[in-house]
Amino acid sequence: MNIKLSTGMEVQFEEQNPKTLFELMISEILIPKYKENKDWNLTLLIVIEEMNRLISKYDLSPKLKLGLLNDIEEHLDKDIEELTGVAKIEILFINMEDYVEDIKKLILSGADKQELRNSMARLVQPLTLFELGELFIFLGKRAFLK
Repeated sequence: MNIKLSTGMEVQFEEQNPKTLFELMISEILIPKYKENKDWNLTLLIVIEEMNRLISKYDLSPKLKLGLLNDIEEHLDKDIEELTGVAKIEILFINMEDYVEDIKKLILSGADKQELRNSMARLVQPLTLFELGELFIFLGKRAFLK
């Protein structure tokens, strides 16, 4: 079946292989909208709303939203980061660069190890385990891939 996006672009949709639809939604809607508004949360809402529209209009499975989000996640480290100039961690977590800067200040402050541990714990305490994992990956890439 042919599906028409809000941009006017048509795609041949195969329920067994929706990847073509996802790729088109990322390239035709998500990336341009993010470039336009620089607001990741708003951009995600726009692309999810587009998927909701397609699900309703073409009587598609609601599970396609999860597939789309998984496809977006795969693109975060690759072309979305390259095209937007923003690292994945910055896209996912607003003010994450502030965490990195605060960690740098703590380390350079000259505090003793115990005070450094306490300050670091207070700093990262509000983060979820997923966010902590992303922070460690980001810091590791910065440290080891320079």
